[in-house]
Amino acid sequence: SAEDYNGTGTHVDSIIGAVNNAIGVVGTCPQLNLYPVKVLDRKNQGALSDILDGLQWCIDNGMQVVNMSFGALGTTQSFHDAIIAVHNAGIVQIAAAGNEGSSGIIYPARYPETIAVSSVDSADQLAASSSWGTEIDLAAPGVGIYSTAIDGLYTTMSGTSMASPHVTGTAALVLAVHGTLTPNEVKTKLKNTAEDLGLPLVEQGAGLVRADLAIQ
Repeated sequence: SAEDYNGTGTHVDSIIGAVNNAIGVVGTCPQLNLYPVKVLDRKNQGALSDILDGLQWCIDNGMQVVNMSFGALGTTQSFHDAIIAVHNAGIVQIAAAGNEGSSGIIYPARYPETIAVSSVDSADQLAASSSWGTEIDLAAPGVGIYSTAIDGLYTTMSGTSMASPHVTGTAALVLAVHGTLTPNEVKTKLKNTAEDLGLPLVEQGAGLVRADLAIQ
């Protein structure tokens, strides 16, 4: 079942694509088609085999963008091979950098085939909990993010899991406006239009994602 028993997925989904209906919140790309590919359990944990199956489902069903608000400290060749396969299928992959509050980005954000996203607060400073490192591509809002919760409620959450979907929605907008682009072309477009926050590159990458500039 795709039913969300944890709440994180529901929160992330609406950051990406909540409809613009004057109720609650509006997503970054409110008219996209969202597919909940469930790979984690009610404790927000899961096996690598489930993640690999989910990634293969995305390939088999023609997904264009994948948000990965999850990660692991370690890697395996099978995990990287799956990410490479998704990349080669032309699917843009956005991944949360992690919430370790230190250097050392989690996987899959650490893979070069993904777009690694750090979290910044409302003052455009790196969130205290955000992981950082040379692999960071972009920064996005990830502190005190108000979005949907299960049972029809709303809640505020923080973390790179909230930052990543801001970039995912923007990537969907880029594809909607500019048409078919490769994952590398989308990454380049997002990085070239990002706003430099004056933070170290290991914290912000190219800077803060800017949907308004990316779709021009």
